[in-house]
Amino acid sequence: MPAPRKSSDRYRSMAHYFGALIRDLRDSYESRVGEPLTMSHLAARTGYSASMIGQIERGETLPESGTRVRTLDNALRAEGQLILLWPVVQRLGNHPINDLAAATNRITRGYRENGPCALIGGDDMERRYLLQLAGLGMLAQSPIFSTGEHIRQLLERSFGGPDGGTEDQWEAICADHMHALVNRPPTEALDGLMVDLALLYQQMSVAPPEQSARLQRIAAWMATMHANLLTRLGVYGEAGRWWRTARQAADASQDVDMQVWVRGTEAVFGLYSPRSLETVLTLARDAQTLAAGRVAAGLFQAVSAEAQTLAVMGRHQEARESVQRLHDLVERSTPDRRFNWTSDQVFFVSSWVHSFEGATEAAREARDSTLAQSPCYQNATNVRLHEAISLSSSGGHNEALQLVTKVLSELDPAYRSRMITHTARRVLDAVPSDQRAALPALPDYRAALSAPTST
Repeated sequence: MPAPRKSSDRYRSMAHYFGALIRDLRDSYESRVGEPLTMSHLAARTGYSASMIGQIERGETLPESGTRVRTLDNALRAEGQLILLWPVVQRLGNHPINDLAAATNRITRGYRENGPCALIGGDDMERRYLLQLAGLGMLAQSPIFSTGEHIRQLLERSFGGPDGGTEDQWEAICADHMHALVNRPPTEALDGLMVDLALLYQQMSVAPPEQSARLQRIAAWMATMHANLLTRLGVYGEAGRWWRTARQAADASQDVDMQVWVRGTEAVFGLYSPRSLETVLTLARDAQTLAAGRVAAGLFQAVSAEAQTLAVMGRHQEARESVQRLHDLVERSTPDRRFNWTSDQVFFVSSWVHSFEGATEAAREARDSTLAQSPCYQNATNVRLHEAISLSSSGGHNEALQLVTKVLSELDPAYRSRMITHTARRVLDAVPSDQRAALPALPDYRAALSAPTST
């Protein structure tokens, strides 16, 4: 989405910047969507008067709530950009931009006195660049300002360093984020990712055409990780928009392996969201069709999603056939570790499928094999919940709920992602509804599920 782009603009405040962005999104609507969007049309879609829209676009007033911002974002097809900026706007509001720049100057004075050149001078373009990075990088907190990332970027540039990275450098950055994604709490991993998404946005906005496809591939990779983390945090609406962005970036890159990986990963994470099982199964099979026989991490993800979805649907014979196909694929090919496909994954999928079928011994063997591979906390916790699903599928309903309560109570709340609690809820789904109220373990189970999570 375009940021306010007129070089003559001098943003007096964050409210002025926010209003200018809304104006530019409305002005660009026809080129993006194919139909014009006048101020009156936008007012009708959002419940505002046309005069109020004008005041907001001029920075004279702000939307009164996050709900209003979401309505504006949807009406403008802003892909979440206004929602992302809103916490920043709330904090900075009408605070003069020049004061913010002066505060930044004070922070960097030591660098300027001893470094080869001034980091921040009187150049308004530099200030707007810093503001744009801050806006793109902030969610509920400020990973860019709080870690000094904006200072580091400007310092690097003062030494003549590049504004962006090479493809190899971005590959290394993505690998670091993949590692953080499976080893750190979701909120921490999200903050770090947002900083580099802002940097990537900046590089893509000035990159020559010959670099576009490579950067679009990186954008697809990073957007997929962002959607992954939002799903873990239970922010499903925003996650859906990021999945769409990831698909669009992958398609623009024309990298088939990336296209398949994005779609296969989306299918896997669809199992941990409110999406219907039929939709998830379609995603998984579409990804396999797109792979057209190419054996790669994305195909492994797609087959995994298919097997797991069929198991939840109760189509156990088909699920076992998909698991066997997954084993065969892994035996024929070395997985690409850049995309976090590790040797325990195939056993994790087997554990899921056998647990839903109530095949106790096969589920136990797959679970033990998963844990023996030293997996990430997410898989280690979820296979213990698979054991509870297996118990419940075999008739041990009360014992299953007791096990879930134990697993959740032992897990640090920072790591208690919505993916984990989503699996925990499936344990109760395996209990006939007319038997649930009589289970002694039900109150503790419900209390464990309602305890604070990483959100």
